[in-house]
This record gives sequence, C-alpha cells and structure tokens, in this order.
Amino acid sequence: MDKFNHAHANYHYEDLMELIHLYEKSDLKNPACIVDCNHSNSNKQYLEQIRIAKDVMHSRSKSEDIKKLVKGLMIESYLEDGNQPTDGNVYGKSITDPCLGWNKTEQLILDLYDLCD
Repeated sequence: MDKFNHAHANYHYEDLMELIHLYEKSDLKNPACIVDCNHSNSNKQYLEQIRIAKDVMHSRSKSEDIKKLVKGLMIESYLEDGNQPTDGNVYGKSITDPCLGWNKTEQLILDLYDLCD
C-alpha cells in the first residue's frame, strides 16, 4: 500500500532496492522480506505468480543486497489450478484465492532451484 492506500506491485528490482534503502535508514541489523507473488503483485492473476517468482530470482542474481534481503517467496498453491465458489465440487480446488495447481507448482519449484546460485 502506498501513502494513498492504493495497492500496487512491489516486487520489481527497483522496489526491492527501495526497501533496502528504507531498511538502511532504520539501521536494522538483519533486514529481510518475503515477496508475495500473488495478490497485488499479480493483480490476482494467479498464473502471473510464475513470472513474478522468476523475476525476483533474476533480481537476486543481479544484486547481492537483494539476494541477502529476499528470504523467500509466497506462492498460492493447491492441488488444482484456479478457484471455485464455496459450493463447488472440485476436490483440491481453492474456494478462496485462485491458486497454481500442483503440476505448475512442482515445475516452478524446479525452475526456481535452477535459478539459484
């Protein structure tokens, strides 16, 4: 949320660098963050989580400061892709936020591992 109470994406390289600078002003000893790949960062487009997670990993590879800052990624995942109404009958499909299904989640984990250094 910004100072006007508007939600916007905050996972980009520049956003993470800004967070580092804000933490430096606070003189924190061990600053850290976990990047939420869904919600406002994906504009609730759950498949965007894949691109966002990889983008954050790319930023980590370009900056030692970002690499130290980002401790994890929050990814909405369940057994089946998407979501359904609360009275839906698809086993393993979210009744809240849309999620990556297991197959996409598994592939994303493998892809992210390959991007680690």
